[in-house]
Amino acid sequence: MMLRSVLALIAALLVAQGAAAQQARWFRGNTHTHTINSDGDSAPDTVVRWYKEHFYHFIVISDHNSITPVEGLNAVFAAPGRFLVLSGEEVTDRMGTTPVHLIGVGVREVVPPQGGPTIQEILSRDARAVRAAGGVPHINHPNFGWALSAEQIAAASDARHFEIWSGHPGVNVRGGGGSPSAEEIWDKILSTGRLIFGVAVDDSHAFKGEFSIWAVNPGRGWIVVRATELTAAAILAAFDRGDFYCSSGVEFKSYEANEREIRIELQQGTGSSAPRYRTFFIGKDGAVLKQDDSFSPSYQFQGNELYVRARIESSFGGMAWTQPIFPKMENRK
Repeated sequence: MMLRSVLALIAALLVAQGAAAQQARWFRGNTHTHTINSDGDSAPDTVVRWYKEHFYHFIVISDHNSITPVEGLNAVFAAPGRFLVLSGEEVTDRMGTTPVHLIGVGVREVVPPQGGPTIQEILSRDARAVRAAGGVPHINHPNFGWALSAEQIAAASDARHFEIWSGHPGVNVRGGGGSPSAEEIWDKILSTGRLIFGVAVDDSHAFKGEFSIWAVNPGRGWIVVRATELTAAAILAAFDRGDFYCSSGVEFKSYEANEREIRIELQQGTGSSAPRYRTFFIGKDGAVLKQDDSFSPSYQFQGNELYVRARIESSFGGMAWTQPIFPKMENRK
């Protein structure tokens, strides 16, 4: 991505965040889930019902190399300002035996896998095809099959989102055996000066039977988008510009980032059993710049940071992640 376009995107994000704090709402959603139309175990209406009954605002059905129609689902389940079903597709490509997958959020038509001579070219071609079909691309599970490196993702054009957290127990989100976690891959990419947004997802397949840590169940990872209204256009626009945070169990009361600081307000429980939090503000190469154990963590830019992002850990086990802010734009590569 060229420097000028990156800086314009960062500036637009900062402006949007300041305005959004005054007039927008938070909408919780999942961008990666499957039905019996690909490799899930349940019909689309069962999947959609689960998310609506569990207080999500939107769900993207992303079956492999196909689009599950959402018009009928919205006719039954949609409620203005409360719940919405968005179209999607998991573009399921490969390089030899290496899986290369990418979600098209909001695509209007099926995007066939585009292929290519290298992994980064496959990602770029698939992302361009998703955008041509009216969608927003995000790269899936980099450690599934140990498929994608930080260098390959950083070199891919037209995709500026990827999964840093997944509820799927088989995608190796925490890394291991000398391979970095998805979050460590994120820091490697950001440390090159490339802006890329992190996404948390369910990648859910299993809605039947007993829920367990070994099953691919829903409710384990999501995004919370800040938008002026719950419409496909508003959600896609906010997601595309990075106006959202990721969570596996931590809820924000408010969040603001500008050229001077990052400020977060966390939801507080009551009584001795209420969760406590630990917030880490993280910079270049994954270095911890500050730890804040309060319910109102904040970070003031010192002037020497390439980027700053936050990871919040709950005593209950959940986490949340904010998007990176590059405070000194003129020092961007």
